[in-house]
Amino acid sequence: MGPQDLVNLLKREVVPAIGCTEPVTIALTSAYAFNLIKGDIRNIKMKISSNVYKNAKAVGIPGTDHTGIEMALALGTTMKEPVYDLTILAHLTEEDKKKALEIRDSIPIDIEVLYNSPKVHIDVEVNTNNGMARAIISHKHTNLVYLQSNNKVILDKRASKKDKDIKRDITTYPLEELILQVLNIPFESLEFLLKGIDINMAMAKAGMEMKVGMNIGSSWKRLSQRGLLGDDLNNDITLHTAAACDARMAGVNLPVMSSSGSGNNGLIAIIPIARVAKRLNYPKEKVAQALAISHLVNTYIKGYIGRLSPICGCGVSAGAGAAAGITYLMEGDMGDINRAIINVLSSLAGMICDGGKVGCSLKLSASAGMAWQAAILASEGVKVPVGNGIVGSNIQETLENLRILSDKGMAEVDRSVISVMCN
Repeated sequence: MGPQDLVNLLKREVVPAIGCTEPVTIALTSAYAFNLIKGDIRNIKMKISSNVYKNAKAVGIPGTDHTGIEMALALGTTMKEPVYDLTILAHLTEEDKKKALEIRDSIPIDIEVLYNSPKVHIDVEVNTNNGMARAIISHKHTNLVYLQSNNKVILDKRASKKDKDIKRDITTYPLEELILQVLNIPFESLEFLLKGIDINMAMAKAGMEMKVGMNIGSSWKRLSQRGLLGDDLNNDITLHTAAACDARMAGVNLPVMSSSGSGNNGLIAIIPIARVAKRLNYPKEKVAQALAISHLVNTYIKGYIGRLSPICGCGVSAGAGAAAGITYLMEGDMGDINRAIINVLSSLAGMICDGGKVGCSLKLSASAGMAWQAAILASEGVKVPVGNGIVGSNIQETLENLRILSDKGMAEVDRSVISVMCN
């Protein structure tokens, strides 16, 4: 995989998103289905993977005061000219929201949770007075694989897609080799990544000022005034990351720059590096390379555990990416980067994903803080030893152990989490 291949990968995986990507992709699938048939809705049926279900159930929907899968489904049917990407909910009108509430409260909506499907999978059937339409998004949050209007199949790419969450081809290359390739990419080809800092820091600022969600920002300020929290770089990183997540999960109608299909992963992949760069005044060329490494490592690890998984990707894959980027930013060599990644993987592998919600703010603060600690300790030669838990003799072996933990060891986590959520 050459430098240009990596640039293309980054451009696919690092894109703006409005709102948590799971309710967004539900609305997107619903919009695809409804706009094939239109008319007066009689009922909506959806089959949804357990991973998407748990992430969409309790999270705020941007531009509204609501949460819930049924509301996301209804919103997808109300927009007159939907934008078919992850910013679809940025264009809601008051009329759209009012109509969606009526649909949610008066139209039968049937939801079936799938436990043996691709990790990202939404199958929506809309029945109206004009007939039936069906749309399926699978494997990735915008990957439309099936469209049907009444008895006419318009699109069917299901058979051509194997069950994989991202381009697994990337994991056939050693991670160290890919990181070295990033360093051969000219700044002009990576400069677009710097936009993610402005976008995600705007969300952090909103989280510092708002009075919804968990009030992370205002609480942190009061604790600082009482002398219980200092102004060191670790606290700076964790505060801004947690505040951004708090705002996003509460439904603040601002975009974030996502990473590998997740807005929260994007917050972790970008904000810790941005805060270190600002405090220590690193040049933008080096910052862009650090961001590229962060996004690359996040995407690479998701090639092992999946785009969505029982393990918290924000903590593990994005946290490891941030640690790698910070380590490079602070003049670390490849040995330091390897140690930083291993330190995060070993420390946070047991963090489960129990759905998208404002409570993710504290998970992101833990991940951001661990990324910083893992990076600076790695620069001192600190690394969790081989044989400690899942730590193998190298990164590839450790990631294979992580995959086994996610796929086999945590096979029943999603079912248990959803059972708890529903009860």
